[in-house]
Amino acid sequence: MFNISNIYRNVSVTSYLLQQARFKNKIHWAKLKKKTSPKYKALNHFDDFYGSVFGNKWPSMREALLRRPKYVAVVNNYGDAEETSEYLTNRGAHCLKKLISIQQEFHKQYTPKHAPENPTSIEQESYKINEFMAQQHTNEISNIYPKGDNVPERLEMHDEDHRQNEVIKNKDKFNLPTKTLDQSMAEAEIDTSRIIDPSLGNTNEALYQYIPATKLKGIDDWVPESLHYSYYSKDKDFPLSIEPEAELNFPEHLKVFTYEMDSESRDFPEPRRCQTGVYNYYPMDCGSVLSVLALNLTPGDRLLDLCSAPGGKALVALQTLLPDVVVCNDISISRSNRTQKIFRQYLFDFETSNKWRERVILKRFDGRYFIDDQGFDKVLVDVPCTTDRHSVNEDENSIFRPDRIKERLRIPEIQSQLLVNGLKLVKVGGTVVYSTCSLSPIQNDGVVHMALKHAFETHSIIATIKDMTTSMAGLSSTLNLGVGSVAPKYGQLVTPSIGANFGPSYICKLVRVK
Repeated sequence: MFNISNIYRNVSVTSYLLQQARFKNKIHWAKLKKKTSPKYKALNHFDDFYGSVFGNKWPSMREALLRRPKYVAVVNNYGDAEETSEYLTNRGAHCLKKLISIQQEFHKQYTPKHAPENPTSIEQESYKINEFMAQQHTNEISNIYPKGDNVPERLEMHDEDHRQNEVIKNKDKFNLPTKTLDQSMAEAEIDTSRIIDPSLGNTNEALYQYIPATKLKGIDDWVPESLHYSYYSKDKDFPLSIEPEAELNFPEHLKVFTYEMDSESRDFPEPRRCQTGVYNYYPMDCGSVLSVLALNLTPGDRLLDLCSAPGGKALVALQTLLPDVVVCNDISISRSNRTQKIFRQYLFDFETSNKWRERVILKRFDGRYFIDDQGFDKVLVDVPCTTDRHSVNEDENSIFRPDRIKERLRIPEIQSQLLVNGLKLVKVGGTVVYSTCSLSPIQNDGVVHMALKHAFETHSIIATIKDMTTSMAGLSSTLNLGVGSVAPKYGQLVTPSIGANFGPSYICKLVRVK
């Protein structure tokens, strides 16, 4: 007996099996999107680079970066400061100044001498970075040039001009054109047979013929990933001195509270409005506070925050009650607006008081070309960077977006230009603090070295690096500072960890001596 239901059942089973076979080796679109998102690219990039530089210490940093960050609370002196301090203490938070004091007393029992340079450690770091850069460049060349016996296994590249020359030289090996597109077009004969007579209207068949593009994106416009790493150099061909900084001066009126280490679950509640209408405290990363402490602000200082937005570090500087003038500069309109918003929220009567207009000056210039006739006692250069924590957790505004590749690769160059201008703007004897929120040795020590070299060769400026290893030893109970193979040569590196998930932050103190 004919059974139509059996036919439908067989068809359904067959269709299901065919569908399963069809998509057996396919990746679901959601997973594919995740793997190509900017934050996935950032994490993959860091796994390759930081895994190579930091070795077995990178996995724990990586895990911490993907977890919720930890914050400190900076008490607002323009609100109910005493009441806020008591409120935070009752919640189990500790005063950072007291914690540092206790640790400093402990370290005085065996005051460490200034540690000499460890050539082996420095050479190992340079070797790792150079090897990683060489491998990156080799991969890029092999992906662009045709496969063949003449493809070089490795190209030694040290700067952009040399790299471009190597690319040009290797064009001949692959019979690539040696002239640019514009040169070829200028010398080409015009094919007049393809000129369309307007009287024939838009139905002429010539309109449907292929017409080549007038501009092509060729190899001359190619920017390799390895460009980013080529900025790293430790050649000592200019005056370079490193002096120990004995103490970390904590301003009397700056009140910062933190929870003890290994208290990952403890969070500060949302800030509340005080009787004056401003918020009672400002939550921020402890590494950001350290960059302000490194300035060693004194009464009457004229301070420049060269890349100020969103204004947190400038606000901490104002909470010390020490500088007479704070100039907050940032090129971005939207970010400058965020600075103004924070000042309105935390500085009483900010918009209407003449006192604030004279004391807090907002500027909007490219920090590389910022000029000032008076000079500054202190300059904070908190540069744009790869913002490692943001990059591995957020897709929005990520520096790892495909349309921001060139911008990301040229970050060290821009950072160096900003630091050089900071050194030009500070008075002789004044302090410049360079900081990032990146673990990258290129953006940290590499930029400091590059900027000091350029400042000397171009402007005859000499600055001394202050080694703050001893002075920041009092923070050992609060956060993790890079030591051993993780420790930078010039500055201090706050490394993320599960128990003290601050950073990453790099802080380098420079004093201009000429």
